[in-house]
Amino acid sequence: MTASTRDELIQAFHTRALELLDTDNDSGTNRAKIARLLQELALRPGILPDVDLARLHDTGSTATILHQGDDGRGALMLLRLPSEAPTPVHNHNTWGVAVVIEGTNRYWRWERLDDGSDPARAELRLGEVFDHGPGEYVVWGDPPHDLHAQQGVDEAAYEFVFFGQNPNLQPRAYFDPDTGQITYAAAVEAASPAGMTSPTG
Repeated sequence: MTASTRDELIQAFHTRALELLDTDNDSGTNRAKIARLLQELALRPGILPDVDLARLHDTGSTATILHQGDDGRGALMLLRLPSEAPTPVHNHNTWGVAVVIEGTNRYWRWERLDDGSDPARAELRLGEVFDHGPGEYVVWGDPPHDLHAQQGVDEAAYEFVFFGQNPNLQPRAYFDPDTGQITYAAAVEAASPAGMTSPTG
């Protein structure tokens, strides 16, 4: 696949995804349609973009925003998850869907049990752990149902991640499940879209 064809396919997905966001209902019915479209994109041979990635979550994970709509709506991220260590447990400030392009991703879904009234502390419970490979996806809901950790298995995993809003336009929450402590920080140094030819991270 040529770089121009790859970029056109990714742009076409994003255009259609924004249309589905515009016509979605309060129940988020179109989120499943967006997930299936992203799955189709991830399964195309040679679709993995060759772009620069920025450090994410202050860990070995790296990512960049490929496209987003006005005010960060409908952000499409490319994410690399190394196998050395998982990401911290974190939120996303929005709903999203992640589809594996290459490798295997281990996914820890966390549930928040408290009422969220204390911004510095939380009570968490591990909901499930599972591995998923190329073409497999996971959808998470609106906050507070947006908590997880991830890690590549045996080697790095790459994902397309589509968010209702760019999650990096406001600080992310990071959770220590053992102590309940919550800290807040920017997930990446820059949250602006990378573009397909000259990414900024």
